[in-house]
Amino acid sequence: MSASVVFKQGDEMPLGAKEYRKHATAMMLEMHQTFTCHSREGVLDGQPGDFLVEDGHGGFYPVSAEFHKNNYVEA
Repeated sequence: MSASVVFKQGDEMPLGAKEYRKHATAMMLEMHQTFTCHSREGVLDGQPGDFLVEDGHGGFYPVSAEFHKNNYVEA
């Protein structure tokens, strides 16, 4: 399946992203379409409802909606 949006290290976080806190603060955006992240762990795909997360080093990765719900609170 081909993602409709692709994010790679060095890209800017899309408008509308909010700060969330886990152990540290992270920029996150709930996505409404499939997306792909080129991360240090390789190519990771996200689904509608998952969150796009920007790590502290400018990289991106997906977080499932369920994991987000159980582990993050808005800062």
